[in-house]
Amino acid sequence: MSLKTFLSNTAETRELHQEPGLRTNYYRNNFNQVLEAIQAIAQEEQLEIKSINKIHKEIYMLGNGYDIIVTISEITPVELGVDFKVNWFSGFGFNKPKKRVIALYAELKERLRFKGVSLHP
Repeated sequence: MSLKTFLSNTAETRELHQEPGLRTNYYRNNFNQVLEAIQAIAQEEQLEIKSINKIHKEIYMLGNGYDIIVTISEITPVELGVDFKVNWFSGFGFNKPKKRVIALYAELKERLRFKGVSLHP
């Protein structure tokens, strides 16, 4: 991990990210099941859901000092990819955004049927 990554106040996942922990995760669930799991995680962690856009399949959540944008990519009706973008509202992140993304993926793996990481490059 570079110093720039450690100090960054944002973390974003994508299909072919250089860090394996920040690659897109895929699940064998439909959109409503993934949406319910994300809403349950938000409620447990006291995140305020500001917006749910079912057309573009995006969820905007606001936490204490950070925000999260969840993007759900529907590959087939029963296979979905989930990406996160975490923005910390301070000048330096000190690796908090990355840790937040990894924790969110761990929560989703417990609640949904995990299929794999970075399956559709």
